[in-house]
Amino acid sequence: MLDSTTACTPPGLNWKSGESFARHTTMRVGGPIRFWAEPASLDDLASTLREVQKRGLPLQVLGAGSNVVAPQSGFEGVVLHLGAAFDWARVEGSHLVTGGATFLPKLTKITLGHRLGNFEWTCGVPGSAGGSIWGNAGARGFNGHDFESRDCAADLHSLLAFDRSGHRVELQRKDIEFSYRKSSLGELIVVEARFALKPLSEAQARRHTEAKNELLARRRETQPVNVPSAGCIWKNPNREACEATGCRGTGELLEKLRLKGLSFGGARISEVHGNFIVSDGSGSGDDVRVLASEVERQVLQKTGVHLEREVRFWEF
Repeated sequence: MLDSTTACTPPGLNWKSGESFARHTTMRVGGPIRFWAEPASLDDLASTLREVQKRGLPLQVLGAGSNVVAPQSGFEGVVLHLGAAFDWARVEGSHLVTGGATFLPKLTKITLGHRLGNFEWTCGVPGSAGGSIWGNAGARGFNGHDFESRDCAADLHSLLAFDRSGHRVELQRKDIEFSYRKSSLGELIVVEARFALKPLSEAQARRHTEAKNELLARRRETQPVNVPSAGCIWKNPNREACEATGCRGTGELLEKLRLKGLSFGGARISEVHGNFIVSDGSGSGDDVRVLASEVERQVLQKTGVHLEREVRFWEF
């Protein structure tokens, strides 16, 4: 528990109590949060980070709340969330500049409205710009001719971040290492990013818009978009594992092993897509954790494949 020197909200900063992870995550599970901090400006963010460090409080950064499962025990520290002050975007020539809190599907609409391509993959990804760069989010996109996998690293030009001490850090794309759903950003908090995109003619913009609509339609058909989930739970196995199991990805592998519908408490493997765990509203973060572990155990036992989690399961 927090002692008397850390138990009150600091004057002049937008901290509040009474929030929970269930309210702020797409999985709709998770316990109480001691302090919820939503800075109103860059200066406010810097002050918040310095205050957290001064008090010696534990800190977690939460973006749009997707790709994370929080425990029911909650968090006796500060959850930092970039809110409305960081939800903005503008176009400068062929560059998209965005705040760290801007929702990715919003950026799809903005870029196509300015006849810029290569960002179609973001149309159905329920993440914020900052968090998506940090985890190098990606999805099926469109290159003007074919549908292909694409991610944040593909078009990132530069970014502005803050370290945990409240200092500004400016980075170019070449300064950051990216791999599948990973980056070298570590504890940095991305507050602004610039992407270099592809200028389109009017005819190309229409084709890219049609492709975006196709991507959204396919997503609605093949993923459980109307129920609480955290997104794809596991990364796809490597090529050798896919060839050995005869499956193109984790969802297909779990379907082949007849694990769709497997449940624990209020959590179950989606019948629509095997790589999603969904909640019926009565479950907890602990239910999701137990179910994920059981799936991993069965997959390893039956195929020898070690599933690697894409969603972050927080433990405090």
